[in-house]
Amino acid sequence: MSPDKQPASKGHPNDRVTVYDRMAEKAIVETIMTMHPNDGILSEESVQSAGTSGRRWIVDPLDGTNNFISGIPHFAVSIALAIEDQSVLGCVCDPIRGEIFTAIRSKGAYLNGLPIGVSHRQTLEGAVLGIGLSYDPARRIRMIARLQPLLASAGVLRTLGSAALDLAYVAAGRLDAVWYLALSPWDVAAAMLLVEEAGGAVTGLQGTALRDPEQGVAASNGHIHDRFLHALL
Repeated sequence: MSPDKQPASKGHPNDRVTVYDRMAEKAIVETIMTMHPNDGILSEESVQSAGTSGRRWIVDPLDGTNNFISGIPHFAVSIALAIEDQSVLGCVCDPIRGEIFTAIRSKGAYLNGLPIGVSHRQTLEGAVLGIGLSYDPARRIRMIARLQPLLASAGVLRTLGSAALDLAYVAAGRLDAVWYLALSPWDVAAAMLLVEEAGGAVTGLQGTALRDPEQGVAASNGHIHDRFLHALL
């Protein structure tokens, strides 16, 4: 771990932020405010403003901070534009691999400008599944306790450390499904649109429309969504 990252805790010892999270947030927010001064902002590290335009930008300047701190090259920047709490534009950028996932509502999902789509898998058997193990130990234990049905059927089970990239990978057909016990709005605002525009499904853990990601998130190619949720509950 490079000391110049200056990691610090945010309320929980395992929930950390670095000087680069804050620098990236500052650059992104200043750019948005220069171009769209009347828009609102919701950003992970501190910035919140209502704006007057009815539009709001939702920003995660560094999703996968623990990976970044440890030198694991798997993290992303996530930016979404929402109108009346519905994302209409989303971008998830993986700076290490040079991959930029984008989506515009009703106009599809793309990777570096080329169309992408979810996988065609129809069953849980052999599926490539992702899980997000929380920084909170109690929540991790709850998640692990619910994994048994998936362990019996999944072909591959991965925990990669970046929710935005997990959902982007569902959109690109690399993962068949992913789930989390709790996320924040900036984790999913852009990536949820990617999945939907790529032909997949994103819901709460009960299968209802996703209103509050802090109550849990499931995303899939759509074909296995119901069976995936049934195995978790």
